[in-house]
Amino acid sequence: MNKSIATKLNKKAVVKIPLDSFRCISKYPKEKKIICEIDMKDIKRMNRAETIDEIINNARLDYALGDFTTHQSANSLIKELHS
Repeated sequence: MNKSIATKLNKKAVVKIPLDSFRCISKYPKEKKIICEIDMKDIKRMNRAETIDEIINNARLDYALGDFTTHQSANSLIKELHS
């Protein structure tokens, strides 16, 4: 698998939250936890969903750059996804 694809697959999902949308409710220093309220409008504003066109264009670009693999079986694909 191309190194850039492996990097993309290993990234964790991220939600962007503006700091001014947080409101601290309480904290638990012993457990190292903080409970906050977050404004949903800000989350939606910062985390727009991708459109189908953007997903298709990104896939076409990956294909054109050679950032893809082929598999002869489902087991091969599953093994690659888990690596």
